[in-house]
Amino acid sequence: MPDSTTAPPVPAWLAQAQAAYEQEKVNEGARTIMHRQQLVRNINDQLAVLEVEALKAAHLDERGNLVGAVLLEADYDEGAYEVRALWDESNRQIELHTADWEDHIPCFGRVRLLNTLGDIVAARYETPKVPAPARHLATEALHSIDSLRPDVLNNHEVEAIVTAINGLTAAALHVGELISRTTDRP
Repeated sequence: MPDSTTAPPVPAWLAQAQAAYEQEKVNEGARTIMHRQQLVRNINDQLAVLEVEALKAAHLDERGNLVGAVLLEADYDEGAYEVRALWDESNRQIELHTADWEDHIPCFGRVRLLNTLGDIVAARYETPKVPAPARHLATEALHSIDSLRPDVLNNHEVEAIVTAINGLTAAALHVGELISRTTDRP
């Protein structure tokens, strides 16, 4: 009877693949940290060029996340938000963020790009524009098909309309899928 306490030997190819995978994860983490460090340098250097002395310079926290430079603290008596500086990679310049304190939880969001020192002052009074979550229209369409079930209706005319809407929705999803498949091909 074979000994069940010993693990089967790991194939050499699997050990090599596992080592390569782990090394790639380490390399990817290092690239991410280096990129974030460059963003910190970009923010702090650009602020120095503009002769803006931040209350707290941009830095990486203990987990390696980018923390924007704090330019101005909030002044609740004046109705002014805290202003932070982060980096907009598409425009290659500083973007100003403010925090909206709904439910006592700061929710930072972009308000404008930094072009002049007046933008910092203007940002103090602007509510952050937090982007809406991405919508998944195909999932929403499938959910609407599931929710409009003609078999539970008692009116044959309404059933016909619901069946037609479901068919048109399914057809639109199918055409969209075909288009995406054909354009992804070389």
